[in-house]
Amino acid sequence: MRAAAAALALLLPSCTREPEVPRCGLHSASAPVTVDDGKATRTLSVGARLMPSDQLSVKEWAVLECFGGTLKVLHRTSALIRELPESTVEAATLPRRVLREGKIEEIEALPRTVAARYSSNRFTPESALNPNQQPSNADYFKAFFTPNGFDNLAAAPAGEGPRKLPAPTFRAKVPYIHAGDLGDGDAVLHVTDEAAFAETDDLATAALVEGKSYRLGRTLRLLLPDGAEAELTVDGKKLELEGPMDLKLR
Repeated sequence: MRAAAAALALLLPSCTREPEVPRCGLHSASAPVTVDDGKATRTLSVGARLMPSDQLSVKEWAVLECFGGTLKVLHRTSALIRELPESTVEAATLPRRVLREGKIEEIEALPRTVAARYSSNRFTPESALNPNQQPSNADYFKAFFTPNGFDNLAAAPAGEGPRKLPAPTFRAKVPYIHAGDLGDGDAVLHVTDEAAFAETDDLATAALVEGKSYRLGRTLRLLLPDGAEAELTVDGKKLELEGPMDLKLR
């Protein structure tokens, strides 16, 4: 009997559930991304950290940036984070490219430390969504962390995010990703097939969908998954882009 109990004690540690630590972040999306915990379905904010147990529902296009350096493009699907190979692999998913003097050149894939860019404040407050009209992307993806701190969230309900913060001088200087405008500028991207994804110098992000043109403004990085195609107009020149590609613009 004692021997059986001892054997059981040795087996118990191996049955312990995997600790819930963030594996990925929601980089950008063209429509709401929700998470269902079995009790409720809530809308994720862009820049949210994602846990292994998160069951996502993606209505259109979305990109997850996982903390080992991989990217996962999702389109009109559901996904459990722990079942995505990208959530545990350490690698660069898309070939790295750079735009130099009007030409696209290959560059060596450099390691990217991404975990600190994402926030543990994960959900869009329900009060941020206007029930009287079709919500915009800005409504859905209002993140808790923006370039102006919490200034734009004064009306958010208590309990939906942190309220007691140290003075700005003592806050950690971490640039959290947020959904927002890419800014003004001459560079334009016209997406001809599927979708591309953009990231600016202040870490605003956007999903750029097929059939539309976008001013890239302050965009530093374009992500084109396999199958995506687009036409980039910059400095009066037109370049044909074809995924897969992780393109640094400047």
